[in-house]
Amino acid sequence: MEDLQKEADMHHDFLFIDADEDTKSPQKMLAFFKAVYHMFDAEFYVKADDDIYLRPDRLAALLAKERPEHRTYVGCMKKGPVVNDPNMKWYESSWELLGNEYFVHASGSLYALSSEVVEAVATAKSESLRMFDYEDVTVGAWMLAMNVKHEDNRAMCDPTCTPTSIAVWDKKCSGSCNITDKIKQLHNTTLCSKSPTLPPEVEEEE
Repeated sequence: MEDLQKEADMHHDFLFIDADEDTKSPQKMLAFFKAVYHMFDAEFYVKADDDIYLRPDRLAALLAKERPEHRTYVGCMKKGPVVNDPNMKWYESSWELLGNEYFVHASGSLYALSSEVVEAVATAKSESLRMFDYEDVTVGAWMLAMNVKHEDNRAMCDPTCTPTSIAVWDKKCSGSCNITDKIKQLHNTTLCSKSPTLPPEVEEEE
């Protein structure tokens, strides 16, 4: 922790939030949104996991686009069966509230919320926000309650690098490979790290 604090003091590249290590991920995300809303003035606020290969330039280009709807939730949208067996992975203790299938929500690996959405989350009374066991489902539930625009973008969860990938996330690698080596390997490939922000045909059209 001391080394981490030294790096943060030197580079100002870490944000420390008021949450215990044992705090569940949905509560940590709520603390994060409250902190960044009061500390930074931004058009979008992004949550990204540390097991993805991210192209920040492409993410910035995506979020800079004009949108008719200002209350926007951008990510790789998904849905799937609700696990109601406590002996299985991804068990949801509040499964009775959800039925057999989850509502559409963004993958937790990478998503972005517009400033108006984060304002609504950050200023809401904490006890008024439903908490499920998993952060992506919990945030998705808040988005439904707030009637925001869901924007699905598959380039935010590409399994391999492409000329348009915003983030590369191999879910098969999650917990079963050395993610640091994997990301270094991706970064050393031209298609991942050195391809243009936008494909040539898109740049020509603009």
